[in-house]
Amino acid sequence: MRILFLLSCLEPAGSETYCLSLAEAWQGKHEVFWISDRLHYGQTYTSWPIHQKAFPAGVLNTWRVARFIRRHQIQLIHSHSRRSHWVAAQAAALTGIPHVTTIHQPPPVHLFSRAFPCFGDAALAIDEAVVDHLTQRFHYPLKQIHLIRNGVDLNRFQPAANPGSAVKQLLLLGRLSGGRWKAFEFFLEVLRSIAFSLPPTVFRIAGKVPEDRAAAFVEQLRVVNTAVAPSRVESIGFIQDLPAFLHDVDMVIAGGRSALESLASAKPVIIMGEGGVLGICGPETWPQALRTNFGDHLVPKTFAPETLALALRDLLLAPERAEELGRWGRGQVEKYYDIRKTAEAVDAVYQSLIRT
Repeated sequence: MRILFLLSCLEPAGSETYCLSLAEAWQGKHEVFWISDRLHYGQTYTSWPIHQKAFPAGVLNTWRVARFIRRHQIQLIHSHSRRSHWVAAQAAALTGIPHVTTIHQPPPVHLFSRAFPCFGDAALAIDEAVVDHLTQRFHYPLKQIHLIRNGVDLNRFQPAANPGSAVKQLLLLGRLSGGRWKAFEFFLEVLRSIAFSLPPTVFRIAGKVPEDRAAAFVEQLRVVNTAVAPSRVESIGFIQDLPAFLHDVDMVIAGGRSALESLASAKPVIIMGEGGVLGICGPETWPQALRTNFGDHLVPKTFAPETLALALRDLLLAPERAEELGRWGRGQVEKYYDIRKTAEAVDAVYQSLIRT
């Protein structure tokens, strides 16, 4: 099948790695074409400003995408963000092909989104929170929603021996834009307040810093490093080869797909997403982790300082738990997030639409 992935990425994000994992799992089965503002992992793609609003730029994007569909004989379009959903819905209607959406974030509810929800012939929800949002806030038919969780390549993300370094390495992993900037600032605030009670640790901040926050970021690190010494906080930017980098990390703070990939690497994870902090990923927090995409879709947002402080103390003062938590986390990912199962489920949705 000839499939078009339509995205509106300006920076590396979970939606892009989700698409990449699907395309790799389908090698030899489907031919995948890509359109996005930017992509970051070597895909061959067409660059158009899909992130721009529906009027007037979205209308031009719709015409471009419809022409692309006809030229390349695309059989199904699969969109992965709010702006791309709108363009894909119009282009699919113009060309008469099925439209599938993956809803990575509960979309905002306002007049335009209610008038033009653009969820396609089938909507793939990555967690229960998204399912509830679509049915309760948009009254989207449950029969058109498919709960299909994120998938991770378990061969690419492999457990590695704990580095066993004298000074522990804790990685704060994920984008630093949008709602994740608030999570980053929350982490610094909590760290400053409890650093005196923690052993010396290197806290590494991964992720591209937004240009408009670069100066503030440098000053924040300077201030916090003065407060937390002999521990230190350092920025390492965007990590191109995450599986290899995770081998040298003791523990991770992350939400969303970043948490999933860290768990696949058998690293203990403190769950903190755009919606708040859940604490250490373990049997007690797992139901909420599943339901909210590892803290990204918590409603209401729950940034409780005591929850993060307790998790940091538990992991850094009792490192013997780390290996046990890592093994447990890897087992859960194998059960719920194997990309092979995700790819099969998505393909089944495609086939049902092509046959109708």
